[in-house]
Parts: sequence; structure tokens; C-alpha cells
Amino acid sequence: MIDYHLHTARCCHATGTLSEYLAEAQRKGLDEIGFADHFPLGLLDFKPRNQVTMEPRELKLYIAEVEALKNKSESPVIRVGIEVDYIPGTEKKLENLLKQYHFDYVIGSIHFMGRWDFTHPVYANDYREQDMGKLYRQYYALVRDACKCGLFDIIGHIDVIKKFGYRPEEALDFMRVEVVSILKENGVCFELNTAGRDAPVGEFYPDQRFVEICRAKGVPVTMGSDAHAPDQVGRYFPEAIACLKAAGYDQLATFKRRKRYYQPL
Repeated sequence: MIDYHLHTARCCHATGTLSEYLAEAQRKGLDEIGFADHFPLGLLDFKPRNQVTMEPRELKLYIAEVEALKNKSESPVIRVGIEVDYIPGTEKKLENLLKQYHFDYVIGSIHFMGRWDFTHPVYANDYREQDMGKLYRQYYALVRDACKCGLFDIIGHIDVIKKFGYRPEEALDFMRVEVVSILKENGVCFELNTAGRDAPVGEFYPDQRFVEICRAKGVPVTMGSDAHAPDQVGRYFPEAIACLKAAGYDQLATFKRRKRYYQPL
């Protein structure tokens, strides 16, 4: 099993040391893990209302810290990843920045719609002021643009817009099919992110139906716990594997220096 979505305390909303995350991965028998902390929004000239990423000066320190742990660990294999917020209009700047570092993979995620951090619990009540159908269409338009920009290997928690349990009355399948088609066309992988089971919505990102559409289109999948504390590493993975197998998946995507490989599920 692999867990490609581990955070560090540098993002200001996670706890624990890298060694503690590694120890939990070893305890749970994981074969491969990847740290993918939040890319500094300051480097994209974006200032959120709450501090949710490391500072620009910390990026090299983060990479060095993961590399040092990687050199000490024979098992599990450790990868150096990063989770980057997709902010429209910053694509060229981000492209130039990513060229400066040797990441194993880059997760593209959406947490912001304009200035609204819609995944932050502090702003969850803002959903009540939204037209859910319009909001979901806007969100998935951003996901499609993130897939098309060519900067990401993986799209993170692809349906995280549902995090607080707000959903539109209209059917979602047409939105999902559009997104999955763009994933396939642009060669982007998605993650089965198990953190949603501990969110108010109480289900994985994405849900079973979404996974089935991805499988039908031949979109590759990887796995991540989105751990913000050591005990969250590999959370709900037996259930997640059952979900993937039920949809017909028999392998997981892995990455090394931005190249995709596969291992049996």
C-alpha cells in the first residue's frame, strides 16, 4: 500500500514530526509514502485570510528534511511530493517555480474560490449563502482548468467541495463525467483521499460512483490519507482498497521524479 498525501507541521495546521509519520507508516506496513505538504502561497503572491501553507523560505528546508529522512529509511520508500493550490492566473509563475525543484510528484488541489477558503471549517457557514448548483459548476470548472494546465501529476481530493455536506439538488453525474474526460485527455491521475471519512460529509474523496466513472474511462488512481497528524497515516485504507477493487481497479499509480509507474493493488 502507498500513502502519497502526508503533511508536516510547517503548514501551520498539522502536527507531529516526519519521523513520527514514518513510524506510523512502518507500523501499518505501508510499502511507500510521500510527503506532500502545502506549497507556499506566498510564492504565488496569494495571501489567504488564514495561514495554511509554509512560508516561502521554508520550501527548501522542507525538501531537505524529507530527503534526509528518505536517505535513512529502507522501508517504506519515501517520495518527495508537494500539494499546490491551483490559483487561476498563476500558471506561468508556478511552472517556472516547479522547474527549480526535483519533486517526485505534484498534487494539484483546489481550496480557494476567489478569496474564499471553502475547505476551512471557519468559513463553512458561507455555504449557506450559495446557490449549490452554481457553486458546484464553478468548482468543477476550476478542476477542469487545473487538469488542463499541465502542471500536476495528481488531482487531490477531487470532490472536496462536498466536505461539509452541502450538495446541489441537480444530478452530479454530468459534472463528474466532464471532469473525468478531462483527466483522461490530459493524462492526470486522481487520488482516493480517505480524509473525507472524518469530515462532516463522512465519505471518501471521491465517492464510489465517481471512482466507478474514473475506472470506466481508464483514469489511473493513487491513494492518500491527507494526514495532518501521525495517527492519520493510512487511515481507512482497507476500506479504500475494497472501494477501488469493487470499481475494477487492480493497480495503483506511483511516481518518481515526475514519471508514473504502477504497482499491483
